[in-house]
Amino acid sequence: MNLSRNNAMTLVIDLNRNIEEYAEATVKYILEDRNVDFLTYPPNNGLSDSEKAEIFKLGNNENLKNALRKILANNSAGVVFDLLNLIDGTSSPGVNDEKWSGVKLVDEESEETEDKFNDMLHDEFYGSYWDWKKIRGEKGWKLDAYDE
Repeated sequence: MNLSRNNAMTLVIDLNRNIEEYAEATVKYILEDRNVDFLTYPPNNGLSDSEKAEIFKLGNNENLKNALRKILANNSAGVVFDLLNLIDGTSSPGVNDEKWSGVKLVDEESEETEDKFNDMLHDEFYGSYWDWKKIRGEKGWKLDAYDE
């Protein structure tokens, strides 16, 4: 991997931001807006009318919102973590892996930097949540269960 420490950390912190923001938006769409038409995966939305009816039976309270945010964030984080393992070369894909040759992330700028990132992105990912939490500031809710 040919990344600077700044770019690597910016990447993993921004992934945490995206995970949180997508979880928050998804919960809002479902519980507040009573809308699931925003779903883009699978490409046909995937929910039957009876499945939509069951989702809309869910209440709209802060405890449910917090629980759903955490569940959605955990799912997204698992996918991101697996992707970072592929990029780090510490795992291989579950499909077509006999033809897998690996991938690399490199800084767009080709100049050598003294502050190289020599760690593994997947190792930094979960810990960078705390960096994101400091940057995001107080929102009145959080994904973790720690009291400040």
